[in-house]
Amino acid sequence: MKLVRIVRSPSFALAVIGFVAVYSAVGAWLPWSSPGGRPAPAWAAALRLDHPFSAPPFLVAVAALLASVLACTWGKRGRILRLGRGELPPTAMCLPPRPGADPGAFLRDQGFRRRGEIWTRCRAGLWGGWVLHVGLLALIAGVLVQQSLFDTGLFELTEGETAKLDAPGALLWRSRGVLARATPPDVEVTLHWFDPYASQEGYARDRLSQLGVVRRGHDPVTAFLDRSAGIRAGGLQFFQAIPTGYAVNLDVPGLGRRSVHLRPEMAHLASIRLDDPSGRPARFLLTAAGSLDDPMGTGPIRVELEQDGVRRALQRGAAFRFGDRDATLLSVGRWGQYTYARAPGMSAVFAGFALVLAGCALLLLPAGVARVEDGAIRAYLVRGGAALAADWTHDPPPGAEDRRLRTEGP
Repeated sequence: MKLVRIVRSPSFALAVIGFVAVYSAVGAWLPWSSPGGRPAPAWAAALRLDHPFSAPPFLVAVAALLASVLACTWGKRGRILRLGRGELPPTAMCLPPRPGADPGAFLRDQGFRRRGEIWTRCRAGLWGGWVLHVGLLALIAGVLVQQSLFDTGLFELTEGETAKLDAPGALLWRSRGVLARATPPDVEVTLHWFDPYASQEGYARDRLSQLGVVRRGHDPVTAFLDRSAGIRAGGLQFFQAIPTGYAVNLDVPGLGRRSVHLRPEMAHLASIRLDDPSGRPARFLLTAAGSLDDPMGTGPIRVELEQDGVRRALQRGAAFRFGDRDATLLSVGRWGQYTYARAPGMSAVFAGFALVLAGCALLLLPAGVARVEDGAIRAYLVRGGAALAADWTHDPPPGAEDRRLRTEGP
């Protein structure tokens, strides 16, 4: 078919690869590509480029690349099997007969082994190109699935706090593929323990968290987050993010326990602006005698509520007026940031990389198939054809060296 010929042509493949390369280079440097970056402008959102690597142009290009590699791979297995049976292609090289030369002895010296009428060398190497193409297929298909169905988000928790990820406002940031569910996963995550200065064995001192994850239809999971692997729960992975800060934990009648996450302003000051339950603007402030990030301790901490230009100091366990009700300051803690990720195509991506490397290794082998026909040699070699032809042309016939010695003497 004409379409198949176009898709498998080198010009089509080079055009698609060039587009993907340029698109990826530009997309990686867009300021809104990374989590926490500035919002995408209206024109980018209109063109679905607010998330460039899950946008239709990128996915269509990857699908076109997959089709091109598939067209080039199709039928390759059959051709290799025919080669193994000695059915050489028209492109096979032909070494003409040489007087007094033994083609079988020559091929044996070149590392070929005879199987009936067929001579083979490094037979496994014949499959190098096919394995490489299958690896590319797995890799490209994995990328296509991953970028179409991935789902990732960012959230914050303080010790004892539980977040329901699909609740409004639970996520600070979210990115998903065009075919992923519109709503975040129905998962409850609880931070059981958090130390911003602890360290996992084998890693530099950083932070350590213990999360509990509950997802409908799956067993609950409670575990410490591994620095590199995170934890797996219900088809999702959870990881520790870098930012951390202080939280003011309140008991608000009618709203229950609430954790207010403050943002650092100076080394000894953190604050957050919000609306109280009655809708009036308010500001919580936390000041310390020392640096808030000093692992040796901050010194005395003071918590205040600022409203209408008036600051009131809050005491732990004491009630204070918060909007139209009396709230209680329960404690001051630390919050940490966490990410969840659903990556359905990554297994195929890793398998594709492994197959590509295996195919490249096989291509290094000087594989070949040869037949001897009336003193001539017809051979198909993956690599080293020129060297084989040169050796055949310049190789002296068997016994020629002995005759020269007998004639000329020692």
